Parts: sequence; structure tokens; C-alpha cells
Amino acid sequence: MSEIVRSGKLVFAVCALSACAGGGSPSTKVGPVPGVAPGTSPAVGGERAPSFAQLPPISKDVPYALAQSNGFTLGEPRRATPTEDGRFVFFLKPVGPDDPRSALWEVDVAKGAVRELLRPDALLAGKEALSPEEKARRERARIRGGGFTSFEATADGSVLVVGLSGRLFALTRATGKTRELPVGKGAMDPHLSPDGTKVAYVRDNDVYVVPLAGGTESAVTRGGTATNPHGVAEFLAEEEFGRHRGFWWSPDGRAILYEEADLSNVPKLTFVDPAHPENPAQTVAYPKTGAPHAVVRLALARLGAAAAGAAGAAGAAGAPARKVTWDIGRYPYLMRVVWTKNAPPTLYVEDRAWQHGALLAVDPDTGTTRVLLTEEDSAWLGTDTSVPRWLPDGSGFLWSTERHGAWELELHDRTGAKTSTVTAPAMGYRALRGVDAEKRIAYVAASGDPKRVELWAAPFDGGAPRAVFRNTEGTVFANFDGGGHVFSFYEGTMRGDNRFGVRSVDGAVNVAIPSSAKEPPFLPNIEYTTVGKDAVQVVILRPRTFDPKRRYPVIDNIYGGPAGVMVTAGAKRYLEAQWIADAADAIVVSLDARGTVNRDRAWLRAVRDRFGQLPVEEHAEALSLLAKKYPEMDGAHVGIFGWSAGGYFSAMAVLRRPDVFKAAVSGASVADLSDYDAVMEEILGAYPNKGYEDGSLLTWAARPPTASAPARPLLLIHGTADDNVYFFHALKFAEAMARAGRPMEFMPLCGQTHMVSDPDAMAAANKRIAEFFREHLRDATSP
Repeated sequence: MSEIVRSGKLVFAVCALSACAGGGSPSTKVGPVPGVAPGTSPAVGGERAPSFAQLPPISKDVPYALAQSNGFTLGEPRRATPTEDGRFVFFLKPVGPDDPRSALWEVDVAKGAVRELLRPDALLAGKEALSPEEKARRERARIRGGGFTSFEATADGSVLVVGLSGRLFALTRATGKTRELPVGKGAMDPHLSPDGTKVAYVRDNDVYVVPLAGGTESAVTRGGTATNPHGVAEFLAEEEFGRHRGFWWSPDGRAILYEEADLSNVPKLTFVDPAHPENPAQTVAYPKTGAPHAVVRLALARLGAAAAGAAGAAGAAGAPARKVTWDIGRYPYLMRVVWTKNAPPTLYVEDRAWQHGALLAVDPDTGTTRVLLTEEDSAWLGTDTSVPRWLPDGSGFLWSTERHGAWELELHDRTGAKTSTVTAPAMGYRALRGVDAEKRIAYVAASGDPKRVELWAAPFDGGAPRAVFRNTEGTVFANFDGGGHVFSFYEGTMRGDNRFGVRSVDGAVNVAIPSSAKEPPFLPNIEYTTVGKDAVQVVILRPRTFDPKRRYPVIDNIYGGPAGVMVTAGAKRYLEAQWIADAADAIVVSLDARGTVNRDRAWLRAVRDRFGQLPVEEHAEALSLLAKKYPEMDGAHVGIFGWSAGGYFSAMAVLRRPDVFKAAVSGASVADLSDYDAVMEEILGAYPNKGYEDGSLLTWAARPPTASAPARPLLLIHGTADDNVYFFHALKFAEAMARAGRPMEFMPLCGQTHMVSDPDAMAAANKRIAEFFREHLRDATSP
């Protein structure tokens, strides 16, 4: 990285990379802290850290290795999915520890055998070619790497379907042979029919079906356009609702329920990557706060004879699609759709204020809907994408709610009436993972510890839950078969040796799935603790060269938004933060104050109408308490950094509280909340109101610095091809800072999106972050 312009108060930096760069509760310590006896607090003599000139130069090798290996997780199995009968588990794993393209693998549960089934090279020689639509889908789903990104298997696992570069392929496991399905160019989002005889997919904004046994494709919908797509999840559904599908098979495989989206009134943004002016501009329908959004409807198409399964001749769709009706004016947001055997198509819809929701059952013969249950919240409704879950016989369904102050799982009958509470609020329910309908047991992810997740069996009648898979030091995630007997699992550990495998609830099955991920060159020095009367969760990472006789600057690694947490049990999560601590010669901390998930409803909703204020104040208070609790933390030299929501709060911190935060790095930050998508209406309510003005970085950046509120050093980093938080946010913020006479450094990542996929770009950014904090968080002269 090289600075090329240093003019006036604004410092610009560009990337010289390939292609322009692309309160008092006990603490838990994990990993050795040099010079400190286990279980004791470091004795600090008060000596300041050495000056910048005395520290060794920072190498880009470690951050590059971290970026290239995705935090040393490249090579780990992912998307492990048992078949309906639990006899096989299929998963994706990169071709090699240095190759991000994923291959398809299997576990034969009975034999305990693990083998590779198919590599992308066997189907496509050369570079993959992705359409703009597929690139956007991957960005919304945060999918990194290439090769196979998803798969579907028949119920017995005999045939699997994968997509690659807009083409679809079917693999017959018994023979190992793969054949390409005769579909048009640009097919994406393939899904097998429940009977395993057909594949549906989207191409050119319409839904198509092709028989798995052979034949030609048939159009299920016609007339789809970029403005009125069929079968495609709209932007808000993918980015904010966690819904990545736009069509759903009927249980008998003879009909498809699909989304019709009208984007004609949604604001259009012309997306041009300024780093690549040779590329054509793209017009994107972007649902900004306060603006018109997509009008989403559903229709049900009965398949014609050929599309319904007759091989050979082409066939058009069957009878005209039947419209599904509900009060779209009241409930414009289509959050979730499920359609399973012996149950009606079921929709969960919400109002635009995110405060009222309804679970609806659809009559497939008429398209009319009836209300099963309703939800409401004075702030906003939470989201659990694992429900509703209908029982196999259709007698009822499982549903989760926060209406009593914390998440709990409920059983409802077919009419929607509640019959029992399955998990109590104190259990810390996170998601439904599996169901054993015969034994009437729900398998749930849950934990009373906000930083951990365990697997529990909870009886439908609300009896005492039983632990199925616990990891006292880490985190467990599981994915069940259809009967609730076999599950694949991921087990995060504090030793960095994340484990994967297949188990059965009775203990008869225990198959390990090997990982080919490289071993990290170090393990982080992790200490967990809490501060304050509310027991704010904190993780502390000291430099690996930690000297208990010194005091260190403190760097707050923040996310802060209501969509995630920073304090979790697992070593690999903190490798990058540990490197920052080592390189910057500082103590890095992360904390989850009010406004974050995995606590009760009131904890999360506290951020309502105070989005730009509460997290900053909560972090400032927690950091003050930490400095009192740990004398080695220098509370007079505090920095802050983060990405996305964390980038926003980092910038806001030095603008609102320069008395606490002395330097900040802001990555991919929203500058003006009214320029972001409508998720802000969930947190701040309808636009405009004072919350948007107070929460805008532009409001605070425009205020000239004063003696009582001085300007603090700020490094702004943003990808020029970001289609989530567009690059114009960085430009607007930089201009506002310059006009107000506030110095800042600007590092554009040329051609990079919100995820930043290029290891060179990510390594350069992290190197600059460490250098920046070295420069601004220590006295420049004496130790």
C-alpha cells in the first residue's frame, strides 16, 4: 500500500496490489499468557508500551495466510446434510487446503466410510463463469469460494444434483457417473421434487422444470423480467429475512408455489465499479429506507403432463397459475414459506413496521389463506428461520416466539391453537434442529450461556430437556435427518481443532469427518469475562509477547448490531484479532452489550430508536470498567475497529465519544442510515424521524472539531464493488469529513465487494489497520 495524495485535511491511500487490490464476575482464560500464572491477574508496574519506532516492522505474511485460508477454515467440511432416511450424509469440502473450490463428498453412515464423490474439474475444465444474478445470490448468502456451492439429493441418496456455471448435473451414486441435464444457459437455484423425479430451477427470471430421468425442460412460468421476476427471492428477503428461495415444490411433485415480485417502484441504483470503468453499468432495484419496496405475491402452478413427469417430449405448464391471496397491504413482507407432506402451504408474513406478523395456511385449491396465529412486538419481531416445522402426519407444527420475554418453542395443533410449551425461556433456545415425531421430541440448539450453543432434546409436552451433545468449552451445531435419529455436527473448540462428524441420538453412530484445513501457526490468548451489573460478555486477547509489567493500548473490535455477536466460544474465531493484538502491540477486546442477540428480548430491543447512540455508550462504559478491572489496560489509549455494522459504530465512536476513543478504523460502513436498506425501519421505525438524523455519520462528521470534542484519527476502508453498502457511502462520508476539517485516511479496495474475497486486499487492509493503531495509540517518543 502506498500513499499517493496527502492534501489538506484529507488523506487518500490506494492499494498497490494485484489488479489495484482487489463488573466483577470470574474470568475464563484459555491459552497461555506469558509471564502470568494460571488463574491470576497480571501484576502491572505501570510502564508504558514501547514507541512505534522500537517495534519490529509488520509483515503481511500472517494476514495473507489468514485471508487465503479464510481464517484457517478452508478445508473444513460444510453444509453437511443427512438424507431423509439417515443412511447417508453429503457435504462440501474444498478440493485442497489452498483451493477454495468445493467438491462433493459423502458419509456412508452404516459403514462409517467417508469418500469424495465429485470434483468440479470433472464437469467443467477451466474457469467458472457466473452470471451477474448468480454473483448477487452468492453475495447475499455470503458464499465464498467456487466449485459446488450447494447440492440436493433424492430421499434415498441415490442421485444428487449440483449446479456449476449455470449448468446442472445429476450424479448417480451407484455408478459414479454424471450427466448434464438439458437446461438452458444460466440455470440457478436448482431444487429436486420431493419424489426425486424432477428438478426445478430459475433461468432468465422464470421457473423451469426438467425430468431427472431425461427429456427437455418445460416452462412453469412465463413472462418474467428483471423488473417482474418469477421464482426469485427479492433483495430484502435474501439480505435481511434469511430467505434465499423464490419457489417451493408441492409434496407430491405436481405443483410449484412461486414468488412474483414487482420491482417497478423500487428505487433504481446504477451500479458502476469506479475501479473498473470498462465493465458495463448495472441497474439494481434497491429497497431504501422510506422508499417503495417490492410488491411480493405468490402463485401456485399445476404442472402439465410433460412437466409433471413424462419423459421425452417438451410440455408447457398446466392450468393457469392460481394466485395466493392474503392482506398484502397489511403484511407486505413474505418472510418464510414451507410446504411439507400432509400439511398446507404455510406462509409467515409481516407488516413493514416489523411489529405485526401472521402465520397463514394456504388452501392450494382456491389460493385463499387462513390465520394460524399472529405475533406482535412494540419494537420489532425477531426472526427464527427454522420454524414453522410441521409434524409428518400434519397434526400440528412447532413454532418459536418471544412474546413472553425470551425465545421459547411451542407446539400448536393443525388449527394453530397452542397445545404446549416445549422449551422454557430460561433454556436459551436458538433454533430447531430436528424432530422425532414418534417419540415426540424436538432437538434444539440452546444454551443459557450467550457465547455457547449445545444440542438438547426437548419433549413436546414440556418435560425436562435432556442434553444430547454438550461441549463445555466450545460450540455445537447439528443438522438432522427426517426422523430425528441421525445428525451431522460441527464442534468448535478452544484448541483450534474444530471437529466434524455424524452421530445418532442413541450413541450407536459416531463417524468422524476429516478436515483438510491447515493448522493455524498460533492459538489466540483468550480470556472470557463479564463486566457491569448486566454481565456484559467480553473476550480479551493479549499480545502473545505479553509483559505483565507493562500497560498496553486497548483496541475494541466491534460489531454492535442486532444481527450478531462477537463473543463466542471457539479459538479460530479470534485468530485475526490475535494477530492485530500482536502486530499493534495492544490488547484487543470484543464485547456484546445491549442491542445484541443471544440474550432476552429486552436486552436486544434496548437499541430501538437509539441505534447510533446506545452501542457507543455501552462500549464506552464497558471499556472503562475493564480498565479498572485490568491495570494492564491503558484506558487513555483506546482504539476501535470493525466491518459493516462494526465499521459504522467505529466511526460513530470517535465522532460521538472522542474522549474515550482516540483512533478508529471503519470498514464498509453505512454513512447515512436513510441510504441503507429498509432493515433500518425495524430498528428506528418509519423514516424520517430524529433517530435517522442522530444515527447518521454525516450529521456528526459535519460538526467541526472543538477543544472539548477534538478530531480523532480515522481510517476508512471500503470495497469499490460493494453492492450491499455501496461505495458512495464512503465518498459521502469522506467529503463530509473534509468539509468539516476532520483528517482521515481513505483506503479503497478496488473491485472488492462487501465480503472482500481477494487475499491480497484483505491482507493489505489488516496490515494497514495494525500500522494505523501503532501510529495513533501510543506516545511517539519514550516507552
